[in-house]
Amino acid sequence: MRIDWKLSSLRPGVAALLALALVGFQACSFSTSSDSSSDSSASSSESSGSSSPGSKEAQYKNDVREYTAAYVKTGGQFDAFQRGIGDLAKKHGITNWEDSTLTYEGIGEGLGEARASEVQLKAYADGLAGQNAAKRAAMEKGYSAKKG
Repeated sequence: MRIDWKLSSLRPGVAALLALALVGFQACSFSTSSDSSSDSSASSSESSGSSSPGSKEAQYKNDVREYTAAYVKTGGQFDAFQRGIGDLAKKHGITNWEDSTLTYEGIGEGLGEARASEVQLKAYADGLAGQNAAKRAAMEKGYSAKKG
């Protein structure tokens, strides 16, 4: 199966999440509402951007990049993609992923790595970042860094 070939190069955790999303994730009654932001220390460290290469934040961003690139290449519903990002964030202990700059940089990098078009980048930015200029800028930064 061609999907197995593509998934084999991903980290096992990311591959498992992607497989779940592709095999009927939308049938699950699963809530990805963000946890309360009572853990403000995790939230502030996520958006600081000052992470060492092996840090929790860097690993999270790399997993988001890999997940996004694989998702773009294989396709799927947008809401399943968002649930997958939420699952990755939980796995890494990231609360409130929707407000983390790392999430949007990782998604942008994944789009660039997958050679997504500018139109696809705009669609993801519209769907995830809305009118938030900082989130859109983070996606564009990641996209530009990996597109070439």
